[in-house]
Amino acid sequence: MSPRRRRTPLERCRRIFRYIYLRLVRMGGDPPLIARGFALGVFLGVFPTFGIGIPLSLLFASLLRWSRVSAVLGSLVMNPLTTPFFWTLSGTVGAAIFHADAKRVLTSAQNGERLLTLTRGAGIYLAGNTIVALVTSVIAYYLALRAVILYRKKRRERKRRTRESGG
Repeated sequence: MSPRRRRTPLERCRRIFRYIYLRLVRMGGDPPLIARGFALGVFLGVFPTFGIGIPLSLLFASLLRWSRVSAVLGSLVMNPLTTPFFWTLSGTVGAAIFHADAKRVLTSAQNGERLLTLTRGAGIYLAGNTIVALVTSVIAYYLALRAVILYRKKRRERKRRTRESGG
């Protein structure tokens, strides 16, 4: 038996998103509730919840009576492969909001102004991250809704053709 071939990060990322997609579209229930749960999970996955994004997704989805499974799936969008992208995007958006110069913030940290720099940097990141999480969750809602509806439509069409052909 030969050892398994190691997958590239791009292959692993593709497999993660394919898994999330297939679990999402094959889920039973009302498509808008599935999409809302997914969007909630994406928001809490991208937003810095310090490791409790999945439990929070379950809690809020339960309280709102949205799909809990899709909320958990949505929180998986933020994973070790996508984290650098979202962190960078959040910092960039936050810096644009505050008209901050990232190099100046780093320089002040090196000059011993660590606490001031930390609070300023955290504020910049958090502002940017809030916007990124909101925009990403809105996009996720519409993508999930469309994916579930299209998948179900194609499945119904396949079943209808199979019945008509006598198979």
